[in-house]
Amino acid sequence: MQVAERVIRLCQKFGAEYADVRVERIYSTEIRLTQDTFDQVASGVDQGFGVRVLYKGAWGFGSSTSLRPDDVTKIVRGAFKAAKVTSSYSKEKTRLGHVPQARRSLATEVKTPMQSVPMDDKMQLTMKTSGAARIDGRIASVTVTYSDSSGETSLATTEGTRLTGKPSRGSVVVVAVAKAGEKVGTIRERNGMQAGFELFEKVDPLGLARKAAEKALRLLDATHAPSGRFTAIADQKLAGVFAHEAVGHASEADHVITGESVLEGKVGQRVGSGLVTMYDDSTFPGGWGSSLYDSEGVPTEKRLIIEKGFLRGYILNREAAAQLNMKPNGGARAQSFTYRPVVRMSNTYLTSGNQSFEELLEGVDYGVYLKGSRGGQVDTTKGTFQFSAEEGCLIEKGQLTKPVSDVSLSGLTLETLTNIDGVANDFQMTIGLCGKAGQVVTTGTGSPHIRIRNAVIGGK
Repeated sequence: MQVAERVIRLCQKFGAEYADVRVERIYSTEIRLTQDTFDQVASGVDQGFGVRVLYKGAWGFGSSTSLRPDDVTKIVRGAFKAAKVTSSYSKEKTRLGHVPQARRSLATEVKTPMQSVPMDDKMQLTMKTSGAARIDGRIASVTVTYSDSSGETSLATTEGTRLTGKPSRGSVVVVAVAKAGEKVGTIRERNGMQAGFELFEKVDPLGLARKAAEKALRLLDATHAPSGRFTAIADQKLAGVFAHEAVGHASEADHVITGESVLEGKVGQRVGSGLVTMYDDSTFPGGWGSSLYDSEGVPTEKRLIIEKGFLRGYILNREAAAQLNMKPNGGARAQSFTYRPVVRMSNTYLTSGNQSFEELLEGVDYGVYLKGSRGGQVDTTKGTFQFSAEEGCLIEKGQLTKPVSDVSLSGLTLETLTNIDGVANDFQMTIGLCGKAGQVVTTGTGSPHIRIRNAVIGGK
């Protein structure tokens, strides 16, 4: 916090109307094993600070990996000069929504610190995980990536907020590739937690590897999916990705303000069926995107986006909150000290309904069950999306029948929300990463199974 206090004093000396500074020291490890060969074994520390300065309604920003006093002064002076120059060209002046002063020390509960575990133990875990995926001779390739990070952070503002933290998290990603003749099936599974190395008592990497391999092998027996409009059931992963990509990004207030969201001006209006309730929740217990405070030092919230089909709010940083005359809700995040905070999601999910998966199936005479996600494309301005599922299965007279591959779900976001006519009671949360503004942050996506009538399904 000493560096942070020095930066704040300099900002006040130079005449900033507001400033905040984030100082970080993060230790990380990444191990990647491909075909029993370690093609990456890396560890290191990222240390430095980032400062934002607001002067006459304009921002300036600077960052450095050096914490030497002379370098700190140079960076702060540069950020202030940038704000001063920008203010002379800015017609619209930045305002910030009011937030209370916060002074807290925060730490992830850890039993076995990541840094205390020898690299060899982490490499052995990676090797065992890879071996667990080789359940069949048709498993042609296995890639396992182990990652962890831990360290210390501090945040200070000219308004008096002072926060310190000790984050810690770890994850494992398994990619299994199955081959049989010309047919290829590829599946990725991943899991992780905010914890110390003891997380692997709850997260089973060997089970994760077997699951990826089993799914990849199933794809070898799959046929091509039909194309057209059908009733579709999306599993928890794909429905969670829909919530995040198609709806979550559209609810980020910076997109709303710039006219790049189909949800612009729709607060209080119906945007989906009465079965749809959705949150972006930074307080979700153990969530991959959870935090008690955001990167501006604002207390985070369980942000209600859609309630029983009606749009209730947006994800806000302080600047967007002021522009929209709303209360800040802790939606600003930065990848690290080298980046400025921007409006970002945390854990975005659709809530559970009261039907079983079997009851969702019973209502389908002919349709498609889509599982997992290989990514896709979203246009938040037009409100369109296209997601490729990892695997699928035909639904015929309420029963799962033939497995299908190369299947996708696409359509209009608001139409799809309206066409959700079944929501199961089997909610699951999945960890992930989200890219925006050149930054990547940890996020959670969640949902129960959902049923969508008249969905646009694409096959090969």
